[in-house]
Amino acid sequence: MNKSKFLSLLIVGLLLGCPVFAQISMERVDEGILFTDGKKKIAFYVKEAPAMNLDKGRTNYFHPVYLPDGTVLTENSPKDHIHHRGIFWAWHQILIEGESIADQWELKDFIHDVRSVEFVRPSPDLGTLKTRVEWKSPNYKEGATAFVEESTKVHFHQQSKNYRIIQFEIQLKALTDGVALGGSDDVKGYGGFSTRIKLPEDVTFSSENGAVQPQKEAVEAGKLMHIKGSMAKNGGQGGMLIYSENDFETAQSWILRSQSSMQNAVWPGRIPVSISTINPTVLRYAVVLYSGKINEGRVLKALQKLQWN
Repeated sequence: MNKSKFLSLLIVGLLLGCPVFAQISMERVDEGILFTDGKKKIAFYVKEAPAMNLDKGRTNYFHPVYLPDGTVLTENSPKDHIHHRGIFWAWHQILIEGESIADQWELKDFIHDVRSVEFVRPSPDLGTLKTRVEWKSPNYKEGATAFVEESTKVHFHQQSKNYRIIQFEIQLKALTDGVALGGSDDVKGYGGFSTRIKLPEDVTFSSENGAVQPQKEAVEAGKLMHIKGSMAKNGGQGGMLIYSENDFETAQSWILRSQSSMQNAVWPGRIPVSISTINPTVLRYAVVLYSGKINEGRVLKALQKLQWN
């Protein structure tokens, strides 16, 4: 853009009393933080006072999350699984020295103590939420001491064409020896990064290799899962892609459901894994939200070029 054209746009914007260029912004609202791209809503981060019951203890998740056309995609506290909550990450098995301490998935004897939130703009087209959350339980030192520190970065990218990318980098560091996390203690082994979204009757699932059929147990289907159907405004097409930027054993494992449930990028599965007090466990995912049709190959290339730090 040449200098004269830039100045013209600037003058027009000032005369209209509005910003020339939209940017990712945050606004503190009631119990959380609303993220926007210009006038468009992106997502709401739930941050509320810690409590030990299901109603008040639901923190550290995103709902509502919006498609680019403004449609709310996520669900929270559905009747079939009241503990499901928008975009979240949680585990059934939380152990210390082999003893069960809490169930983060169902919020039993578990609390997210959100210690800090910070918002920065690394670049004009990017906004980043940084959170530090302490995991506590009444079954561990009467809830007075944390046993895991979670440090998460969520990068909100400006909308590109009809889609938007949100990156999640979750770091888990044990604050005491013997901490281990595991998914559900059954053949499904679900747990980790999950999304509870509205599922129309025509919902379909696909990966880079074609159509995927949900099964009772996890399916192996690559690092990209595409969930689409009549999800957008007025029954229009839309959907979500979930991308796993990980190299661990279950990086291509997915628990998928076509109705009344969540979609889960499985980690670590049924068998618990240890969390180090020195080297944090790092989980990396990206979510693509779109309205209308999407070029999956083009989006995949964009995902593979993302910077993670």
